[in-house]
Amino acid sequence: MMQWLSSDLAQGLAFNAGSTFDPPAEVKDRRFQPDISLGVGRLPFDINKFPVLQNQSLNQEPASSLFPNSIVFPNIAMHFRAGLPWRSDVALRFADMTTPDHYKLSPTMEGQGQSNSVGATLRKHWLGEDDWPLLTLGLNVNHVFGHFGFQTQFNSQVTQSENLSGPIDGKLAWNVTSFGANLILSHNFGFVTPFAGGGVNYAVGSVSAALNANSNSSNVSNFSGDGQAGLAEPAGRLIVGTAFNHLRVSTFINGEIQVSGEDRWKAWIVQAGVSLPFYIGWKKKDNSASILESTGEAPETIPNQPPANVPPPIFIH
Repeated sequence: MMQWLSSDLAQGLAFNAGSTFDPPAEVKDRRFQPDISLGVGRLPFDINKFPVLQNQSLNQEPASSLFPNSIVFPNIAMHFRAGLPWRSDVALRFADMTTPDHYKLSPTMEGQGQSNSVGATLRKHWLGEDDWPLLTLGLNVNHVFGHFGFQTQFNSQVTQSENLSGPIDGKLAWNVTSFGANLILSHNFGFVTPFAGGGVNYAVGSVSAALNANSNSSNVSNFSGDGQAGLAEPAGRLIVGTAFNHLRVSTFINGEIQVSGEDRWKAWIVQAGVSLPFYIGWKKKDNSASILESTGEAPETIPNQPPANVPPPIFIH
């Protein structure tokens, strides 16, 4: 049973570890663009593959009914992105998934869990000028680690006169590293920029599961089990979304759904967020030590040059 649980969870985590939630906009050289987003994701379980148990009473009262068909989890992600020369940019990514207290996985099962992710993305952009759509290739690596505990009750009729019941405590743990690539096509239509594309990632690591059940009957001993699964199958994804370009900030919403592997069309993530474009660079302007501008580019040349012994100012836009 625990081997089934760890193997099924491994498939969903392999997909989840490859998600990047990147807004599609090109980040120009010497620009800095942080963004933050909130979302939800789904990790499915294939109850049809639940194993046949040796305990006949548990088969008569299916133990698979104790487990949910999926886990839906909240997620928060942040990027710190900087523009590079040659129409490229680099980003660091941090994400956290923490379930609320007494989170209901099913009507009979509660769970508490946390998963963290750290990663990096390197992107290269083409086209995007003269009414051509923007083509973006991203290479990413993410490390995901976390745990999930769950509690429920089992209740099985052993004989006509004896009912077997008791608490069940389980724990899931994972440590996964993903390597992936995404190809996104986007086009600006005024303040709206729709985008779509696809990606694939390959995850390495492991997922483990353990369970302990305490029986209320002196005739039936307590039982426990554990299982472990690795990650080997690449996960393909379809990515669609839209960005909205406002005066000071940009907002975006995007979704990713798995399109290859065992969980195709079942595992998905939806994310919405906001990004803040800044300009950082060295330019000559006047005698002030630093200037803060809210809009527009700093001019390349200014008639009033600072004295030779005054260092060039820093501009932030």
